[in-house]
Amino acid sequence: MPKTSSVFGHGFSGVAKLTMSVPSPSGIDCDLCFQGEFLSSAWEAEKPHHPGLVVKAMEGMGASWTMANLMAEEAAGIALRVFLLDNSGSTQSPDGHVLQSDPHYQASRVLVPASRWDEIAAMALDQAEWNAASGVRCEFVLLNPPSSSPQEGRDYVTIDAALGNTKSQVAQLAQLLKKNPPRGATPLAARLRQIAARLRREVKDGGRIMLSVVTDGIPTSHLHDAKSEFMQELRKFASEFNTFMVIRLATDENDVVDYYNRIDEELELPLDILDDLAGEAKELKDCGNGWFAYTPLLHRIREGGTLAKLFDLLDERRLQLPEIAQLLELLFRGPEDPPFPRNASELYTLAEAKCYASATVFNGRCQRMTLPLDLKELKKALGLTTAQRIRKHVLRALCCSGNLPP
Repeated sequence: MPKTSSVFGHGFSGVAKLTMSVPSPSGIDCDLCFQGEFLSSAWEAEKPHHPGLVVKAMEGMGASWTMANLMAEEAAGIALRVFLLDNSGSTQSPDGHVLQSDPHYQASRVLVPASRWDEIAAMALDQAEWNAASGVRCEFVLLNPPSSSPQEGRDYVTIDAALGNTKSQVAQLAQLLKKNPPRGATPLAARLRQIAARLRREVKDGGRIMLSVVTDGIPTSHLHDAKSEFMQELRKFASEFNTFMVIRLATDENDVVDYYNRIDEELELPLDILDDLAGEAKELKDCGNGWFAYTPLLHRIREGGTLAKLFDLLDERRLQLPEIAQLLELLFRGPEDPPFPRNASELYTLAEAKCYASATVFNGRCQRMTLPLDLKELKKALGLTTAQRIRKHVLRALCCSGNLPP
């Protein structure tokens, strides 16, 4: 029987809990902590500058040893993460979702209906805790702040483990989100321009900046063509900074999704367009990569921006054998494990054993706790089903006889 607590899918290991709630337009009190726990007190005592400490922190928050090492290596090369949070009036719409502890079973998680702003706020606090653990300095900037002149603590909040007491910093972010509910338009271009002007002064020596724009709407502006203005600002940001950008959508509205997908297709930029957890899980399945559970951890990594090409491929095409092995290593490989085999049959046997030895995780596609792998789908992805094997034997026989069909 599988275990019933998370290994890499959803849980944090902290011992304190933020109990602040935000009255939401959808009529529920949204727990802004998303996963619920803060970093452990032991972690608070040590600033995560040493890679080994970062690896331990990432493992404590659900990552495998291999995944934690990849994230620690990547974190060392990132100067800053910036999250631009859309709190425009449309984020009051009650078609969002947040992940919460199951009230009937604490070790489990459930997606509950919420407003789009609830979803955006929950994502922000989740990212704050994750980046505090990895030691990456990050900023959370309101799209519609209280003032037109940006001031830290009032219009944006910085999470920086190097300053210590990240628990207090995350609490400050929670207060910012609570005090600034949905209002106003969607001036994405103007706010991005403002962020860029400040970063030119603050980020030196070509440090890498990961920019995540979390929005539910098409840009608005006092200019005639707000859409083109935002695209121009994205181009300018990419040309001026060493950056990777993510646009994380908090809506399923077709016109909005189509607009941002066109940006991704038309602009040759270091850019990824992401849906919410369930939406991305469906996209992966449609691409032929439904053999693993798309978990909050995987989504969190992609929301904050990553340079690991494998994550980029997940919603683009079916993974090939070497890539499947690489992803399985990220999910399961421990410090004592040798590299996973690149032979399909051997890899499947190992993956099956790892799967049954692992805890259940929250599966974004099924929206419930499952084993980390769908072994039937994995066998198909590796070409190991009976039908696939028969087809290979037939083709090989035809090839050898020279009787291949036209």
